[in-house]
Amino acid sequence: MGRIMSLINTTPDGFVDAQYTIADSEFYEFTLGLFSYSRAIAFGRNRFELFQNRWPLILEKEGVPESQAKMAKTMNDIHKVVFSSTLKSTAWNNSTIVREIDLKDINSYKQEGSGGLLTVGSPGLVAALAGMNLIDDYYFFIHPFIAGAGKDGMRLFGNLNLPEKRLLSYVNSNHLKSGVHIIHYRSDTPAQV
Repeated sequence: MGRIMSLINTTPDGFVDAQYTIADSEFYEFTLGLFSYSRAIAFGRNRFELFQNRWPLILEKEGVPESQAKMAKTMNDIHKVVFSSTLKSTAWNNSTIVREIDLKDINSYKQEGSGGLLTVGSPGLVAALAGMNLIDDYYFFIHPFIAGAGKDGMRLFGNLNLPEKRLLSYVNSNHLKSGVHIIHYRSDTPAQV
């Protein structure tokens, strides 16, 4: 059965700015492991445009580290879904623009044997999916910085306003040599189906 998973890079003080991400070979290896469980990767517009301007260019470069080359190829090949009401077009291979979150479409990723959906970054999208109780697994990549501020003040979950708290169950954690600590939680609140 597929799952809706969310990969969230954050600082301990809750900033989700890419400048505070330590992306080394160990980071990419773990991330690629999550990709292997996914039929598609989902983004909000800002993160999608950032990645669209970066990863296809890495495919064309020579001498990039093997971990980056593997990540670039995987990112290019996997289906990408960008949730945006304003993005007009995309030049990135195998990408689809979706105007709004559709419960039926999101739940199609949970069908037996279909492969799941993984969000990467995109705090607005994560907040929207979390608000609708659609995320099954949260992977918090906690980077060893006290940021104090971030681009556009992007904070983890933004202004998510839930009617009641949501319980998460600890699954496991991984500590990378860079100091990044990855904590995997599973939602205890029954997801919508």
